[in-house]
Amino acid sequence: MVNDHARFGSLFHAYGRAHDTPGHLAALAGDDPQARDAALGHLWSAVIHQGTPWTVTPPVAAAVAALLADPRPATPLDAGLRANLLSFLAAVAESAQPGFDAAELAAMAHPPGRDVDAALAAGEADDEEIWADEELANALYARALLGCRDVLPALLAAAVPLLGDPDATVRATAAHTVAACATALGPDADPGPIGARLHTVAGAAGPDERAALVLAIGELGLAPRAYLDDPHPGVRACAALAPALADDPAATAELLTALHDPKATERWFAQRPPQLRGHIRFALVAAAVDRVDRPERLLPAALAIAPHAGPHTARSDWGPLLRAIFAPGSAPGTGGALSPAQRRYLHALVANDNLWDPRNGSVGLVFRDAGLPHDREACRALATAATPPDPGSR
Repeated sequence: MVNDHARFGSLFHAYGRAHDTPGHLAALAGDDPQARDAALGHLWSAVIHQGTPWTVTPPVAAAVAALLADPRPATPLDAGLRANLLSFLAAVAESAQPGFDAAELAAMAHPPGRDVDAALAAGEADDEEIWADEELANALYARALLGCRDVLPALLAAAVPLLGDPDATVRATAAHTVAACATALGPDADPGPIGARLHTVAGAAGPDERAALVLAIGELGLAPRAYLDDPHPGVRACAALAPALADDPAATAELLTALHDPKATERWFAQRPPQLRGHIRFALVAAAVDRVDRPERLLPAALAIAPHAGPHTARSDWGPLLRAIFAPGSAPGTGGALSPAQRRYLHALVANDNLWDPRNGSVGLVFRDAGLPHDREACRALATAATPPDPGSR
């Protein structure tokens, strides 16, 4: 597919110069399963590393898009490979960082008085020296971002036809990729026709695929309000997550209802929508905390999650709820007594044995951010202390 080793030798991935990338690209279109698996590992670990793009990322993404768009590849791509490659393109689109100003990135990519291309010439500079040079490292990052933005139209063009793929998982992943590309393109992409296409596909889709399509509609900035009445609870919740429905009381009520049984959310889908990473409740909690400013409304969800709380979810479910329920100005030490909602939630957390290892810094930080001591007996005393009478009620 790509044999320009000299050109790739001047580009970088997460582990150095990209001399090995052309071979991996060729393997994606080949018939060696082990080589193909290694190539996929290269895409996800080197070309897009934990969401970070490199200068090799744009040409690789363009090559992957061309492979997906090839109507008669030498070796047909199976459904799993098509979905994996689409997910890679979505990750590239998400890495394009539309929030960064293009003019500032261009200036960073080509700093005045500096011949970046000469400095990056193969063999002219040691890789460690390049990354130690802040101006040069920033130029590389800016070029990676700008390059990812430049290939977005090609990525979108490759993903849209796969909304009609015979495989449901591929269609669902294509929806995610299409939305990611269109979102990154911003005003250059009209979400209306894309949203209409997604809605049409959703009409014939099962709940797993339909949830992914509804999430994609929401990612486009559209309001999938009709799906708040869907017969499937997972589809209703995915509709409720749409940013355009953030002020819709019915959407917020749907999120809170879903969180009453957080374990049930994990059984919603046989094939989880690609947009939902980690436990499904993480996305539901994030949206609920953002939209609800009354602790007592969050309390049922918080009490349902408390028995399942642990150190690894401190930043994703029970921790955000703790910070929301212990709003600034109402935590101990600020002169105010705990509210009934605060006491009940704190009591539920005290009952959970998994949260009180003093060596766990991430848990301690969550309690600190809520204005609470990371000490089980101290929190037990706070949770069980009698609430003083309200002077205004006398």
